[in-house]
Amino acid sequence: MRERPVSITIFGILNIGFGLLGLGSLLLSTMFDVGGFDSTAFSPALNSYISSMLALWNTLSADTVFVVWRRITVPLDFAASLTLVAAGIGLLLLKNWSRLVSIGYAIYRIIFAFLDVAVLFVVLRRVLANALQASTGATIAIVIAAAVLGAVLTLVYPVLLLYFMTRPRVVPAFQGEPGSPF
Repeated sequence: MRERPVSITIFGILNIGFGLLGLGSLLLSTMFDVGGFDSTAFSPALNSYISSMLALWNTLSADTVFVVWRRITVPLDFAASLTLVAAGIGLLLLKNWSRLVSIGYAIYRIIFAFLDVAVLFVVLRRVLANALQASTGATIAIVIAAAVLGAVLTLVYPVLLLYFMTRPRVVPAFQGEPGSPF
């Protein structure tokens, strides 16, 4: 009987959770894209915050580079989210392909995080500057801090996933039983 490290179960559940969260966020961002989000349904205080976020989203959505980037990333994010759910299920079933897919996802996500930061901060710097020009200094500081924190947090899970899926104690758990073809 193969020993199941706790980390495999944890990452299996996390893969499923993050994959479903990714699919949900794609659905929400699609609602923003097609204009199906009505901020008037919220309280006035929350409504003003949502309205300002919608204004920023509309400013970004008017930029050609952002539109092209979204057309590239939305299908990739959809495929990655589905892949992460499948890999999570496979991890819970101790399938070696799921460990390999999880490693591949982690590498993809790390590379993609750097590309995303490059596009949003280098290419779209002008758009963000124009969108934030009317804002106070505190708002700009909050947006910059949130962007940096978001970029760092985006890397945490893939780095941990890559680390744990390559640990010497984890790899043997995915090897078939001696004499078993699977």
